[in-house]
Amino acid sequence: MKTLTMTLFVALLASGCVNLRTPDGYAEMERTGLYDYKAVSTDASVVAVRVHRNQDKKQGTLAYWTEASRKHLTLSRGYDFKEEGKFASDQGEGRWLLFQKKYRGTDYLYLLGLVVKGRDIYALEAGGEKGVFEADIAKVVKAFASLD
Repeated sequence: MKTLTMTLFVALLASGCVNLRTPDGYAEMERTGLYDYKAVSTDASVVAVRVHRNQDKKQGTLAYWTEASRKHLTLSRGYDFKEEGKFASDQGEGRWLLFQKKYRGTDYLYLLGLVVKGRDIYALEAGGEKGVFEADIAKVVKAFASLD
């Protein structure tokens, strides 16, 4: 029994379990392939978390990944950068970046939060139609800060 308990504990650690307080108005979804956490609202806005492996622990800092993400999304993906801010979580200091993009005549917002802890890079993503998601930004950033 002790061996089984230890095996399950190790499996949970290896599976990339992410704990995040689900924002009001969102429902947590079953964990699937791409995401370690995902929740959706009735307005089809989404909050999701992926954990990536930081290959260069010395150079791959929060500042590095923040700037790399901003450049990738604006220069390669066509997003317009709107604003950024900071948050603190149990996993460490985080940065959030807000972007906007028009798709088929509708404006969408994309909120990216980043936390770097050792070799783990937490990419906290959220977004939806601007008209409905804009009101959720503060509570989503608050949820980002609940990362533990």
